[in-house]
Parts: sequence; C-alpha cells; structure tokens
Amino acid sequence: MSASKYADLPDIDTAPDVYETEDPVPLSQTAHADSSEDESSYPSRPGKGKAEVSGKEELDYSNLVGAEEASKKFRRAEQKRLRTRTHYAYPPSPTSPSSPLEPSDVSRPVPLSQRLRALQTELSALESELADPSNPLLQKEREEENVDPGELIRGLVDVRTRLEKIRKGKEGRARLVGAILEEDGLQKGDGVGKAAQEVPVSPEVKSPPKSELQNLVELDRRLGELEHVVGSSTTSLDETSPMPTPLLPLVMRLSNQLTILTQPRHIDSISRRLKLLLSDLERTSAAQNQAHKRHPSQPNGASQAPSIQEQLFPILLRLGPLLPQIPHILTRLRTLSNLHSSATAFQSTLEDLEEEQKKLRSTLLELEKAVETVELSLKDNREVVKNNVAGLEGRVNALLSRLEDLAREPTSTT
Repeated sequence: MSASKYADLPDIDTAPDVYETEDPVPLSQTAHADSSEDESSYPSRPGKGKAEVSGKEELDYSNLVGAEEASKKFRRAEQKRLRTRTHYAYPPSPTSPSSPLEPSDVSRPVPLSQRLRALQTELSALESELADPSNPLLQKEREEENVDPGELIRGLVDVRTRLEKIRKGKEGRARLVGAILEEDGLQKGDGVGKAAQEVPVSPEVKSPPKSELQNLVELDRRLGELEHVVGSSTTSLDETSPMPTPLLPLVMRLSNQLTILTQPRHIDSISRRLKLLLSDLERTSAAQNQAHKRHPSQPNGASQAPSIQEQLFPILLRLGPLLPQIPHILTRLRTLSNLHSSATAFQSTLEDLEEEQKKLRSTLLELEKAVETVELSLKDNREVVKNNVAGLEGRVNALLSRLEDLAREPTSTT
C-alpha cells in the first residue's frame, strides 16, 4: 500500500547502495599478496569508454578509478603511516634529581641573592607547614619516625637567625660591641688559631647544631662580657633582689649622663669650678707661705701640714683607680645601712625574747620548788596515814580479842 502510494514520485532512489571505500590492507602480507587480494576483492570496473548507462536509476561508473590504481595509491599512504616518527625530546632539567648533568651541560650558577630568597621562601613554607598541627605529613612522621616537632621548629629558628645574620649583618653600634666582645676570644684562642691555620678546613664540613643549653651558656657569657664593658658587673647584688641590675636602664643612664656631660654649658660649669678650686688652692698656699714667713720659729705646724699631705697623697693615688666603683660601694653601703637597722631591730626583739625566757625560767623554777614541796608533803601524809591505819588495825584487833574474851566468860560461869 505504501509502495503504491509513492510509486508515482519521480525522485525516489530505488537503486542499491554501493560504497567505494577500500578495505584496510593487512600489514603482515607482502606487496604481491596485497595486490592479488586487492584485485580479487574489488570487482572489475569498466573503463571510461566501456561505461554504459542502462537507465536513469543506475550509477555511472565511467569516472571511477581502477582497482589497481586505487590499491597502489592507498598502499603508499599505509606505508607512509608506518614510518617511524621523530619525537622532540626536551633537555634534562638541572633541578631534577633523576637527570644528572655532565660537566659540559652544567648551566650558569644561580646568584647568591636568588638562592637566599629561595631559602627564605622554603623556610616560610616549612614554618607554615609545621605551625599547622593537623598536617598529615607531620602526624605521619611523628607516628612512624618519632620526630619531635619542637626539634624541627628549633632547627628552623636556628636557620632563620643564621639567614638574618647573613642578610642584614652587623652595622654601627652592634658591630662595635661585637668587636669588643671578640677581643677576649681572639686573645684566648691565638694558639688554637695558629694550629687551625695549618690544617685546611673543607667548606663542606658543617658545625654541629648547638643545643638549647649551649645557646643559653653562650648568651650568658656574652651578657657577662657586655656587663663588664658597660661597668655593671662591678655592681654587687642587693639582698632584696637575687638578680643583678638590668642592663638596659644602666646603658640608658650612661647615655643620658654622656649627653649631659657633652653639653657646652656643663663643660663650662666644670671649667668654672676647676678655676675656683685652683684659685682656692693658690690662696691657701699663699696663706701658708705668709704664716711661715711671719712665724719661722714654729716648725711644728709646718711639719704637721706636709705630713698630713703626704699621708693623703697615697690614699688619693689608691682611690683614683677605684673611682668607678665608688658609686656602687655607696649603694652597697646604703643597702647595708638598711640591713644594719633591721639587724638592730632584730637584736632588740631577741633581747625581749631573752628577758621573757628568763622570766619563764624563773617561774618554772618556782613551780618546780612548789611541786617538790607538794611531793614531800604527800610523802609525809602517806606515812601518817599508814601509821594511823596500822594503829587503827591494832586497836580493832584488840577490841575483837576483848569481845571474844567477854563472850567466853558467861559460858565458863555456867
């Protein structure tokens, strides 16, 4: 019914479908076998002159390529496809550990500044990873290798301090203080340095990392040397505070005193005082000379004055080197005065306690005497009671015997 419906339509294609695609040639066969199979697999097609059109609905084979030509053409394409392809290989990376470089392939060395920045970035990344307690890598190392995160953080801090020293360096006052502190170490290690100069040290040898205790000892030594340079090491400890005076306030006070002393008005005042002192000394010397001229027969007073001066001069010479320690001695004496005042108060309390102890001892002696008298009276009373009991018992026995005698008399009379 459907065929009759579309039978009158002129453009319907009722011819069979024909595909001209060539089958793929097997690779294991030779060229001769391929040509024979291709010739047998494809139907022979007529040439251009032999093509005949049977009707409107049939295909026109006049313009098609022959089977032999098609097989040759497509076989060449297959052979081109099977050729080896050249692949481009990238050069090995200098940072890759799996690609060792030969001496000829070594690239230009990285600058030190870039290496320092790379180390700083890597150090910051490591710090961020270690600061996160929920990091799986940190937990894995802690469980498997028993790695202490504190040791890792301590190592990072050590590396950061070393990098900061390299990056910033020492300048100004820090450089001066470092030079002063290193003088004693250089003087002590002269012999060791001479021996070490003879032995070359390889740059690959690294010093072992210092522990926390060694760092504290080194810090304490450097602080002691700094206190010795500043002058606070001569300050004696106070009884009220077990630690020495702070170093920073002392340095600030010294700097303030230095700024005050370097002012022109203070220098002028010091010079004026020195001039006044010199004038006073000149007047005293002139007065002594006049007195000696007026009374030349009194050598005792003149001999006494030089003798006093001769006694004071060596004392001043001995006190000269001790002038920096005199303020500390004065502060020490002030603290000792407080201690002496507290000691006197303690002595008075001890005397009061001794007096009270004497009173208690006297009362104890009196009580002991009273107890002895009571014991003696108790002994006497015991003897008296014993005698009374014995007498009473004798009298009772005598009374009983008399009663027995009286009881026997009536019986005998009867």
